[in-house]
Amino acid sequence: MRRYFPAILLLVWVLGLIWPAGEANALSCARQPSVNEEFARSTVVFHGKAVGERKNGATTFEVTEAWKGVASGKIDVQVSTMWMPVQQDEAYLVYAAQKNGVLTAHLCGRTALWEQGRADIASFPPTSVTPEGSPAAPWSLTVAGAVGALVFAVLLTSLMIARRRDPKRK
Repeated sequence: MRRYFPAILLLVWVLGLIWPAGEANALSCARQPSVNEEFARSTVVFHGKAVGERKNGATTFEVTEAWKGVASGKIDVQVSTMWMPVQQDEAYLVYAAQKNGVLTAHLCGRTALWEQGRADIASFPPTSVTPEGSPAAPWSLTVAGAVGALVFAVLLTSLMIARRRDPKRK
C-alpha cells in the first residue's frame, strides 16, 4: 500500500486541478429566494410608496396594501441602496424583517418596484395582517405550551433513568 501512496496522492491532486469548479457569485446573490421563502422569513410584507428618507438611511414608506405585519400608515425600512436605489414617490413591494431592532429589507431578497414585484402577490397566503393594538400571537398560550412540553420532557427523562437503575429489571 505504501508504494501506491504517492501515485494516489498525485492522482487526487491532478483531479483537483481539472475538476470543474462551481459557479462563483462574487458581489451578487447566489439565488433569489422563492416568494414563499421570502414571505416566510419576512416580518412585514407590503405595497407602499417611498415618501421620505431618515437620517439613519431608512426609507419611509406609506403603506398602500399590506399582507403581513403592518396594517396601514407609514413605516421605516432600511433598504440597501447599493443593490437597489430607492426612488422617492415610487411604489414598491417590500419584504423586510427585524434585524437588530430595525426593519431591514433582505439584501438579496425580492423587494422591488411595484410593477416588477406585483406578480408575487398571487403566491401569497391569505391575508395575515395583525391589526394595530392587538397582540401578534397569544403569547400566554405559547409560553404555557412550552412550559408543559418542558415538564413532560423532564418527567419522561426521569422515568427512563429510574427504569434503567432499577435492579429488579436486570
